[in-house]
Amino acid sequence: MISDASDASASDAIVRFAEEPEDELPEPWLPGRRIVRPGYTLSLSPSPTFSRVSRIRTTRQGLDATIAEARATLRELGYVACAWAVGPSCRPAGLAGLLVERGFEPATGPLFEPRYAVMTLTRPPPEPTPHPGVEARVVRTYEEYVQAFRAGLVASGEREEGIAALIQGAPAGWEHESGVAKMTHIAYADGHVAGLGFASYGPAAVMLAGGAVLPAYRGRGVYRALVASRWLAAVRMEKPALVVHAGAMSRPILERCGFEEVCRVELFADPALEPALDPAL
Repeated sequence: MISDASDASASDAIVRFAEEPEDELPEPWLPGRRIVRPGYTLSLSPSPTFSRVSRIRTTRQGLDATIAEARATLRELGYVACAWAVGPSCRPAGLAGLLVERGFEPATGPLFEPRYAVMTLTRPPPEPTPHPGVEARVVRTYEEYVQAFRAGLVASGEREEGIAALIQGAPAGWEHESGVAKMTHIAYADGHVAGLGFASYGPAAVMLAGGAVLPAYRGRGVYRALVASRWLAAVRMEKPALVVHAGAMSRPILERCGFEEVCRVELFADPALEPALDPAL
């Protein structure tokens, strides 16, 4: 329940960050980049096989020019695939249909789904059911960071070449001034690495930037332990709110953890970039 104007303002800030987090997240480390233009934000992963356009603010008349500008930038930088994220704040109205008319298709791939539930958590999640041998916590060393990173990519179905490309950037991430890599959470089951939970931060909340559990350890409360661990980290940062873009598999678990849906975001692949969308991030 919102009790006063300041609470309402804080809630609005959390929802705004939840839907379109890119502009409020820390600057990514090289070779990743973020390019902010008046009509959109272009986020570039370390791999040329994935980029993302978000915070789209254009008009029906200006949409084709916006698409052409983004494509020109991507081609110049050597990127071969791009997903456009369309949420309720994007403009013009009816943007999803306008992209489909131009040949865009729902984005699919090992780490992507065509539709995500944007969810927030602003109160402590229920205590996870104790599962013997399961532990989740912030990584303590670079070696743990790499182990967690690799486990998450494997759990998400990424191919080995994509994993190698992303792991190559791990040293730069670990040393980056934002400290985001050191916010990574690792999960263990019976002493074995079982999964990871990425996190990043904005002014009002902490974003769950990806979480995955290896198939052999699913059904043992590992994912919920990772959520609880990241909530504790958010409280320690004095940002007691979590936001996430939840896919079909994680959404039911997150609902049981107390997350509430605030909107939906759809992802569309740009057909003009080759090969077809097969993201490595």
